[in-house]
Amino acid sequence: MWGNTQAQAENAFGKIEAILKEQGLTMADVVMMRVYMVADPALGNKLDFAGMNTAYNKYFGTAAQPNKPVRSTVQVAALVNPGPLLEIEVQAARNK
Repeated sequence: MWGNTQAQAENAFGKIEAILKEQGLTMADVVMMRVYMVADPALGNKLDFAGMNTAYNKYFGTAAQPNKPVRSTVQVAALVNPGPLLEIEVQAARNK
């Protein structure tokens, strides 16, 4: 239902991109990111950092969008809702 870490991260980044667009911003305007991850039961309760990074690399550090925000990625024991394997928080800044 929820998908693996990579699928969930791609979904989250897509939603973040849409919310930024509503504000007249893009992923290039993201200056800080915090990623909270839980272990994936399907992977023997191991963290799938590689899956999250694969999704991240589709949105940041590309030829079309070379900017990379400051990022913290941490493993947590649990998230508020069961099912998601990660939560992503971003801060964006607009150039004047």
